[in-house]
Amino acid sequence: MQYVKLVFLSIFILFGITSNAQFENNVKFSRELKNDAPGQVKIIQDARIKQLLDTDKMVNSKDPGFPGYRIQIFSGRSTDREKAFKIKKEFQELFPEERAYVVYKAPDFRVSVGNFRSKIESIELYKACLKFFPNCYPVKTNILFSDLIPIEKEVEEPILENESEQQNAN
Repeated sequence: MQYVKLVFLSIFILFGITSNAQFENNVKFSRELKNDAPGQVKIIQDARIKQLLDTDKMVNSKDPGFPGYRIQIFSGRSTDREKAFKIKKEFQELFPEERAYVVYKAPDFRVSVGNFRSKIESIELYKACLKFFPNCYPVKTNILFSDLIPIEKEVEEPILENESEQQNAN
């Protein structure tokens, strides 16, 4: 019985090796024939996929940003405009790699810093800011895609009435 099993196993292995060798030869031969031919890709997909992509483009073009978080380091009355810009300048000297924004939301001037997708991402900057600005805290805001582009030299930004005007300006 053992002998019969051994014979069947060896025959099975030999047929497997020879069939695999024939397959490899065919593949090598086909590579040699098509070596100079340019490659072509044929995409077969449902026509509704293009419609979905166009709809996605349209929806995303209306909203030039995404919900995220910033650290608010200052909030003062409308008479504290100079103080808001002073705090922004002070922050930029302490953290030159982070962006700072002065926004006027009636009746307050607010200085917020950073661009983060989640509250967890903002914790590191929040802890660093606590040393210099003890009343800072994370705030939920809409972050524009244009805010994520690094700028070489910070120019004096206009003060915007609120975040919706900030979106329209960019």
